[in-house]
Amino acid sequence: MPAYLVVAVTYRNKGWTDAYRRDVPALVAAYGGRYLAKSLDPERLEGEGDKPDTLAILEFPTAEAARTMLASPEYRPYAEARTQGAQTTIFLL
Repeated sequence: MPAYLVVAVTYRNKGWTDAYRRDVPALVAAYGGRYLAKSLDPERLEGEGDKPDTLAILEFPTAEAARTMLASPEYRPYAEARTQGAQTTIFLL
């Protein structure tokens, strides 16, 4: 069954984003994933709390494929840069 990552990012700095946006889509694809939607200015229709700067939805063939990509050694430097430069929340559905 397909699995979905919902990723909300609020930037502290954007120095890491060029390399991330250039390289990570290929890593996602290598694990069978694809981006379904991404917004650099998501519109809130309901609810409260801080609005993220970026919101993305990714699809993977399985939950295990999504977890494996996030834990992969290839992705690790990008994850470390992201966590240093942003507050990120990732949900797995």
